[in-house]
Amino acid sequence: MDDIAAGYCCDDMETCLGASSEAALLEHESGLILVNAGRTEQDGEEGSLFLTVQFCPFCGTELQTDEDIDAALEAVE
Repeated sequence: MDDIAAGYCCDDMETCLGASSEAALLEHESGLILVNAGRTEQDGEEGSLFLTVQFCPFCGTELQTDEDIDAALEAVE
């Protein structure tokens, strides 16, 4: 996986990914860039809902391809 996000494609992404673990955008230990889409409840348990981010929401740079995302998700499972 290209580690573009770790090099920060733009100043806004650097600011967002450098924030706390409660931030809207974060980089998972797998290297995936995720957006915190909110809270969810499943089977009586509450948690956060994270979605993968393929393109930077600020500058449009491709951060990760579908193949990158699939490979990282397979490694986590």
